[in-house]
Amino acid sequence: MEENKDRNLTDIVSKESETSKAKETADATGAVDTHSEEFVFMREQIKSRPINKGKLAKTTLVSALSAVIFGLVACVTFFWLAPVVSGYLEKDETTQENNSFVFPEETIEEETRPEDMLITNEPSIDLSELDLLSEEELAKALSSIEFTVSDYQQLYQSMTSIASEALQSVVRVRSVKKDTDWFDNMFEETSELPGLIVAESQINYYVLSYSSMINDTDDLYVTFPNEVSTKAYVQSRDSLTNLCMLFIPKINVNEATKNSVTVATLGMSNSNYLKGSLVIALGSPMGTYGSINFGVVTQNGKAINVVDHNYKRITTDIYGSNKATGMLVNLKGEIIGIIDTKYQDSDTSNIISAIGISELKKTIEDMINAKSLVYIGIHGDNVPEEAIYQYEAPRGAFIKTVEMDSPAMNSGIQAGDIVVEVNSKNIANYGDLVSAIRGLNPELESEFVVCRQSQDGYKRITFNIKPSVQR
Repeated sequence: MEENKDRNLTDIVSKESETSKAKETADATGAVDTHSEEFVFMREQIKSRPINKGKLAKTTLVSALSAVIFGLVACVTFFWLAPVVSGYLEKDETTQENNSFVFPEETIEEETRPEDMLITNEPSIDLSELDLLSEEELAKALSSIEFTVSDYQQLYQSMTSIASEALQSVVRVRSVKKDTDWFDNMFEETSELPGLIVAESQINYYVLSYSSMINDTDDLYVTFPNEVSTKAYVQSRDSLTNLCMLFIPKINVNEATKNSVTVATLGMSNSNYLKGSLVIALGSPMGTYGSINFGVVTQNGKAINVVDHNYKRITTDIYGSNKATGMLVNLKGEIIGIIDTKYQDSDTSNIISAIGISELKKTIEDMINAKSLVYIGIHGDNVPEEAIYQYEAPRGAFIKTVEMDSPAMNSGIQAGDIVVEVNSKNIANYGDLVSAIRGLNPELESEFVVCRQSQDGYKRITFNIKPSVQR
């Protein structure tokens, strides 16, 4: 009995020993004994899902049709909403207009006489009644008229009132330039010059000022007569006259300011009656903004030597700064000239003079409309009547000089030529030629017909000129 128990115990120990050895062997070799009674986990195998080609084609087709429908809806929506969106964009402060602005043409009937400049409610005197008076009665009547200091003061008060009304269209233009000093500290440089509100549209005010102050500037601000300031932007500039056109979006101007400003009335500067008439200098005639002065026109109609233009100069007896800026106003409150000291004579450097507004109106129009100012490169004048009658010279625009390397010189036009036609349009004087040049397209060639003097008289020569854009 005991012997059988010892034998069974020995067998059990032997089996456990064999099992332990088999396990150690399996762990060492990595082999798995499939016949052992050990627990093992279930092994999973992932297989690829079969592709449903029909369903994939259907999904692709639906996506493509959705994209097409979305594109069509977007196009239709943009087509109908484009005008509305454009209307809102026009209210943006940097939006400019493409509408054409034109000043009314001046006529001879509009020429202002000195008596028309006087604003008075007093009854007019019938001068024909003076012929009925004897010399003694006339002398007695004149001796009874007294002009006192009070009358003199009242005259200036009346002129000051006219100036105050005209100042409602004058603004202060301030340029701001940001820079850093040696120690890298930020600072601002500012300068101020007067500006003139010359036009307005539904969305913008347009201010005429001087372009010298806006070179390399960072920001521009305009201060209206009620001391409200707003930002302004450059529309265009004219390098010949040193003038520029600024625009101010009305959306940035409050209603009180809109009600306080007026657009300037541009008068006539080529009137035969202008010489000897009273004028007012506004802006900065004394070199500081807001200064005014009174005087008399001593000369007008003298040509200013500017290429491709026929500007005229107005000279006054007003003593001001040699850096004066601003405008001249007649007694009706009309602007008749833009002050510019560049054209003053050397011996009268402190006498206020201006560019006549009549010839300047077309340039102002072009700047408001942001039109490219064309360049031909000629200086001219009218053909003298004496040359027409004595030397049988044709009527036209006489070419005095031609700019070096200009389109006119490169085409063959010379000093002494008389331009009689431009693009089949008759040219009777230099003013006609200036108007024709303004209407040229810088991208197209234009036909100029000139008469050049020869031994056999004047010969007609045709030149093709492609103008360039003024820099």
